[in-house]
Amino acid sequence: MATTTESRTAGRSLPQPTDLLLVQRGSTPYRATADEVKAFMLSPATAAAIGAIRPGTNLSVDADGTLHAAIPGALTYRGAIDPTTTEAPAGAVAGDVYLASSAGPALASWSGIAGAEIAQGDLLLFDGTSWSANAALGPDGAGVIRIQVAVPLAVDESDPAQPLLSVVLATAEASGVVQLADPLALADGTPGRVVDAAQLQAAMATAQPAGDYMPLDLSTLPALP
Repeated sequence: MATTTESRTAGRSLPQPTDLLLVQRGSTPYRATADEVKAFMLSPATAAAIGAIRPGTNLSVDADGTLHAAIPGALTYRGAIDPTTTEAPAGAVAGDVYLASSAGPALASWSGIAGAEIAQGDLLLFDGTSWSANAALGPDGAGVIRIQVAVPLAVDESDPAQPLLSVVLATAEASGVVQLADPLALADGTPGRVVDAAQLQAAMATAQPAGDYMPLDLSTLPALP
């Protein structure tokens, strides 16, 4: 027996353009006909209206609807690494950047810069196939590559990405920084402490109070024979 449209749809009704979709949020209802819903779903989105979109260049969508964007040229800093003793990261992807923590020739696994002399502080960039070493941190080649100091400053570069600056204490033989003496240090004669002009004046006033001596004007004395 032939199957007709009527027999296939017997017992159930087909959607009609006048059917309503009702959604309510709180006390506010939102209604739309089947045709309006269909038109909304298929109308392209614009700057002024919400609508359907289709992934374009550098965009992809998973089966669950998750949208991904691949940005060409994006860089991802991965931290410091010593290319002279550490093999190139096996899982590196295009855009990965490392900071060279030591100077010397790069190991053979660093394709593109294998055997090349790497300077401490160089940026090691991976383009998806090979590595390159770049000292410039900006488009004009400017940037801080290394911090150099002079006495009384000192620098600890055990972590090149975060150098630690410190100061050298003064000694009788070398200049440096000092610490002022407090009353306890003055009383105890603590080594390495110094006094400023105000402390020296106060100490002298204590040792010889005003009134215990008379100022002498040498210009009033007779000339020596």
